[in-house]
Amino acid sequence: MNQSKLELQNVKITLDENIILNDINLSIQNGEIVSLMGSSASGKTSLIRSIAGYQNISSGNIKIDNSVVDNSNEFISVDKRNIGVIFQDLALFPHLTVRENICFGLFKDTEINQNSRALELENMLNIGLIKNRYPHQISGGQQQRVAIARAMAPKPTILLLDEPFSALDQELKDNLMIDIKKILKKEQTTAILITHDPKEAFTMSDKIAFLSDGKIAQYDTPYNLYHKPSSKEIANFFGITSFMKAKVKDANHVDTVLGTIFGNTQDFKANEEVYVLIRPDDIIHDDDSTESAKVIDKVFYGSDFLYHLELKDRQRIYCYTPSHHNHSLNESIGIKPVIDHLMLFKNQL
Repeated sequence: MNQSKLELQNVKITLDENIILNDINLSIQNGEIVSLMGSSASGKTSLIRSIAGYQNISSGNIKIDNSVVDNSNEFISVDKRNIGVIFQDLALFPHLTVRENICFGLFKDTEINQNSRALELENMLNIGLIKNRYPHQISGGQQQRVAIARAMAPKPTILLLDEPFSALDQELKDNLMIDIKKILKKEQTTAILITHDPKEAFTMSDKIAFLSDGKIAQYDTPYNLYHKPSSKEIANFFGITSFMKAKVKDANHVDTVLGTIFGNTQDFKANEEVYVLIRPDDIIHDDDSTESAKVIDKVFYGSDFLYHLELKDRQRIYCYTPSHHNHSLNESIGIKPVIDHLMLFKNQL
């Protein structure tokens, strides 16, 4: 059974008398990787700064390994929380080599132990060949790996990462995320990642906490944030989204312009007008289908087209289609819904 590594209980955070976050409850298990997401100014950075100990909370409790580190009676300082932090600017020491940067937090260990731990991380992160170079002599991706190694060298209780991949190009970012996740899992390091990029969160995370209106609006797996969002805001944040009009038929069906769709409708009344969440992968191109839609726009992604389609009642939806199906604008194509997760909302934004 996993032990809770971090507990936030009814946490409130204020800044200049303005409430940033309120009634935050969050439990992160040992070895879990959790992403914090939300729109700009939703409180993500304030939350990890409070977890790290750079700012006090206004009320509530923060516990690490079941010990209180911040509440109205107790405050444990940054240097005593054993938390590793990687900020956006990395902040490598320019006058120290890669090896010296990695060993910086190990000053209490013997030189043999320092070099042994550094060598272990250098091998994991594939930076052994640059151990004697200085930060200005290595690439951005290598600097990122050094920053990760330096933060992980003391084996922190929790590792906090604030937009660590934002300055990297996509290919480098993709490779680095996979490598870092493997290392975090191998070391059983509990990590919290701030990112604005859903792809980063999906790749790295066991769970995602979405912040909105000063609260955690949904705390769930990446799969559920995408397929089972609790609000339209979350649905729109995590991918291309359309909302199609529907009417509840019974406890398991809704009627739409594309026919009757099966799914759980028990939170809604019969004949109630609702909106169905439609992802581009919920609609497939099928030449044999009796239903059709007109192509009003398209984007080429190499292996796929993203088609923007207009239905016969003028509603518009999106559809991913393999790129060998190259249709023209204003052309009608056959489509059918393949919706495994029926998500209904009361009204459209």
